[in-house]
Amino acid sequence: MKRRDLLKSALGLSVLGGLSALKPLYASNDFTIKADPMYDVPSTKVTDRCYYILAKDPEPSPENHAFFNNPGFVVTSEGVVVVDTGSSVQIGEMVLRQIKKVTDKPVVMVINTHYHGDHFLGNHAFVEAFPKVDIYAHPACIKNIKAGGGDFWVSFMQRNSNNGISGTVVTVPTKTFVGGEVVKLGDTTLKIHQFGKAHTESDLIVEVVEDKVAYLGDTAMRRVANMADGSFAGTIETMKQAKALGCEHYVLGHGPHDGAAICDDMQSFCETIYESAAKYYDEGLSDFEMKPKILAEPFMKDVASQWPGFESTMGNFISLAVQEVEKSMF
Repeated sequence: MKRRDLLKSALGLSVLGGLSALKPLYASNDFTIKADPMYDVPSTKVTDRCYYILAKDPEPSPENHAFFNNPGFVVTSEGVVVVDTGSSVQIGEMVLRQIKKVTDKPVVMVINTHYHGDHFLGNHAFVEAFPKVDIYAHPACIKNIKAGGGDFWVSFMQRNSNNGISGTVVTVPTKTFVGGEVVKLGDTTLKIHQFGKAHTESDLIVEVVEDKVAYLGDTAMRRVANMADGSFAGTIETMKQAKALGCEHYVLGHGPHDGAAICDDMQSFCETIYESAAKYYDEGLSDFEMKPKILAEPFMKDVASQWPGFESTMGNFISLAVQEVEKSMF
């Protein structure tokens, strides 16, 4: 009997649950003092409408002020749409400075692609600069932030930046996108996509139709960082659908923008891990025993091994893949 069949037939087994809730542990409880401003990082132009600010570091640190993701913005004839705002009020203010170097149009919309703090803690800067601006996110994103996610991520960024985000106030999105919306802003059409659980259950992809650009958030990256809130199978499907959009440029939450090759790479990465985990699980191997076999796969050895976080995080990814394989049996 294969191992998966044995597991299905066994009585009294329970499916492994998700990660337990973490209480925020602030490096400093004094948020009345505002940390120093974030240094300027110039924007990267993708098309005449579409820009992003490239973070060169894969992780937050005191030296980078917790700046390790790519806030993006789209300049329409009616104003600027910001896609993800960074890890702090200081980073949000820096993004605003870069926008002003490109256009004097106001920010008319902010979209948070998901609930990890490097994508929404900068909201604070935008409501200070534009008090009436609408901030959009998936309902699951809003729920997570309100349920303690906001406090957790402030604590996380404070610890990792040596209190470099002090003064940041959790600013919850006020309106929702669920996927399928089409937003017309003068000369620019935005399509909002939600292809299911990938990096999180709340992932939004923002397509700029006229420019054939898609802002992917963290659904794709050449970085091995965090899959605890996501799904390997869901990411595989999301990559197929993102590639099917036929965009020429894909802007990532981490790392330089690319063409459809990023979708192919992320799909291959997740397929290699997930399908191998299922195969070796059936053979009775533990995640520890699977690891060297999976790391020896051609894509892992030749491509993914060059990504930041590969050495330190792959064991965790394989463990999570095993848990998802087990969960898929019920």
